[in-house]
Amino acid sequence: MDVGEMQRKLSQWATENPADQYRDLYSLLCNETWLRVAHRSVNTNQGRETAGIDGRTMSHFNGDVEGNLGRLREALKAKTFEPMPVRRVYIPKANGKQRPIGIATIDDRIVQEALRMALDPLWEADFSRHSYGFRPNRSTYDAIAYLWKSLIGTSGYTYQWVIEGDIASYFDTIPHQKLVKAVKKRVADRNIRALLWKFLRAGVLHQDHYRETLTGTPQGGIISPLAANIYLHQLDQYMESTYLHFTSIQRVRRRKQGKGNVLYVRYADDFVVLCNGTKAEAHTIKEELRGFLSTLGLTLAEDKTKVTHITEGFDFLGYRVIRSIGTRGTMIPKVLVPAKAIKRFRAKVREMLAPGTTQESTSAKIHALNRLTRGWCEYYRSTSSPSWVFSQIGTELFWDMAHWLGRKYESNMPAIMQRFRKDNTFGTKAITLVMPTAYKAKKMLVKTWHNPYTAPEQVMKEKDRMKRESLFCYDKLWRGHEDRQQGMDLREEVLLRDGPTCTCCGKTFHPSEVQVDHKIPRTRFKNPLDADRLENLQVLCTDCHRAKTKTDLKVLSRVR
Repeated sequence: MDVGEMQRKLSQWATENPADQYRDLYSLLCNETWLRVAHRSVNTNQGRETAGIDGRTMSHFNGDVEGNLGRLREALKAKTFEPMPVRRVYIPKANGKQRPIGIATIDDRIVQEALRMALDPLWEADFSRHSYGFRPNRSTYDAIAYLWKSLIGTSGYTYQWVIEGDIASYFDTIPHQKLVKAVKKRVADRNIRALLWKFLRAGVLHQDHYRETLTGTPQGGIISPLAANIYLHQLDQYMESTYLHFTSIQRVRRRKQGKGNVLYVRYADDFVVLCNGTKAEAHTIKEELRGFLSTLGLTLAEDKTKVTHITEGFDFLGYRVIRSIGTRGTMIPKVLVPAKAIKRFRAKVREMLAPGTTQESTSAKIHALNRLTRGWCEYYRSTSSPSWVFSQIGTELFWDMAHWLGRKYESNMPAIMQRFRKDNTFGTKAITLVMPTAYKAKKMLVKTWHNPYTAPEQVMKEKDRMKRESLFCYDKLWRGHEDRQQGMDLREEVLLRDGPTCTCCGKTFHPSEVQVDHKIPRTRFKNPLDADRLENLQVLCTDCHRAKTKTDLKVLSRVR
């Protein structure tokens, strides 16, 4: 089976038959090739070595990949597959609160991915163009670009009032029965709906305490983002049928009649509604939204849902959107870097360069800072005049790094500048600290959306940009910590001394393909730090390093 071609057919069929239901999807999940593609997707995920409640990671699964895939396939065919409860963990959010994450077992992740692969093509044909969250080829950048372009007001009128919408505990409160009923509009296959129901009801295990899941979908689940979008698709349909279906001529006529028009953008459970009517009309729309969401069993978060004027600005998806006076003296829309985003960046840099981190490698610290800077600057380089912000945080980053180097090497500023400074930044012989000023302003563009399943060649053009945006995530940020102190600095010195040439076989490789190994194992030293002297380090290729490790283990076992 050609999985991509099958998904294309499913999406094309759904596009051409918007009212029909699909009756034979479950057989796809039982297909060997379909499961292999699902396994490959989970196997390349960053969390593949994070275990569920059974303690098994992807390494365990791949130990007998054929047998495990065959076992899953037989369980699905016999309809005896039963998901296990997710493991509940909490990760810090940018606002200081904790975000609950549900970690499924490897088996469950693969089956969830197979289920997502079957449902996503159908719903991508239906989803609204106003929905941007957790969808292929759509991102926060696209949502903000659409808002910015719409606020330019080329049609002769401007939006003034903004309803900032947020649904209270959305992922935890989705009613299961209503969600499955929404899925039923497109999927007549009872086996698919039964499997989805099992995942929804699998439960949560936290610190050996089991809790039933009677509502909601666990954040972190592969199927959860799609399920969440399927349920809120009803909100998109409500907005389109009530406010967004007017033509340009009808919108102009409504303004002449004193009625407001509406602009709407949703990203997962966050949405904004812009209105060019009166403030009272905006409040009326807010109450109508509250009433409609209540019919879905959902509640607007009072502290986060408010009506503001566009000249006051509002924060959405990590950006600040406002209408203010431009360089020509006219009111124009601007997308800015929020002050709290700048504050978080500064706090993250200071945390990474805290006095207690000077035992870490200079190379590792620069690598970590470069990841932070690249992701942050890529995310904000399309804002209005970002150069001033980049220059400001760049100056602070420069001096924070200078003082960290001074503390690490117990040296004064002139000596540090002479040893590490490279023009307007710092670096070693192998790596240079990336400064925010290296990123130039980039024009914000609104792209034409294409169905990722029926027009894959158009979608591929956007892959690189969306990949760069994904770099910016505080939750997953590496802070330069090493399991072995000074490891990257030692590696850099050995490679500069010997080059990427294997000491054992004599072959030359790319620097990323070689290992820096101890000639005499660290376990044979009373003080492990003595093992890290340069004269005890050598370069080995992966195969030679593996062979030497086996030999060292045999020798150590005989000595013991």
